[in-house]
Amino acid sequence: MKIAFKNIIACLVGIFLLTGCYNEPDLFEELLVSNGKVAQIAVVWLGDSKVYNAAGVLQTTTTVDSLSAVNVNIEYTSEVAVKEFKVYSAATSSGSQTLLATVPAGAQKYDPELRNYVIKVPITAPKGKNVTLTIFAEVVAENSFASSQKSATLKTKP
Repeated sequence: MKIAFKNIIACLVGIFLLTGCYNEPDLFEELLVSNGKVAQIAVVWLGDSKVYNAAGVLQTTTTVDSLSAVNVNIEYTSEVAVKEFKVYSAATSSGSQTLLATVPAGAQKYDPELRNYVIKVPITAPKGKNVTLTIFAEVVAENSFASSQKSATLKTKP
C-alpha cells in the first residue's frame, strides 16, 4: 500500500510540474493591440437647431435652398487632443467622397448639458433643385487617428 501511495504521489507531483510549465496561447492578444485613442462622434446634424420627430428622434435630414449656407454640427467626445475636423460629401452613402471643409481645432465648445464637445462647420448647399447629398464628418486627433465617420443628409428644395 505504501509503494502504491508513493507512486500515486510521484505521478501527481510530475503532472503538476509538467502542467505548471505549459503556457496557454492567448487567442485575443493580437485582437486587442491598440495603436492609440480616437475621438468618438456622438451625432452629426445639419442646420442651426436640432429637429426631432414626434417620437423624439433627432432628424439628420435637412432641406435647404440651393447655394445656402448650412452648418454641419459635430458632437463628439475625446480623451486625446484634437487636431482638426473634416467634412465630406457624396452623392450616396457609399459613393466617392469629396472634401468640403477642414477646420483646425480650437473653435469647438464643451456643452455640459450634452457632456460632449460641439463644433459648427459651415458649408454651402449644392446648386440645383432636388439635389441630395450625404454629408460625412470625422474628427482627427493629434495622434493622426481619425474617428469613424458619421453622416447626415442634405437636400435642396424642389
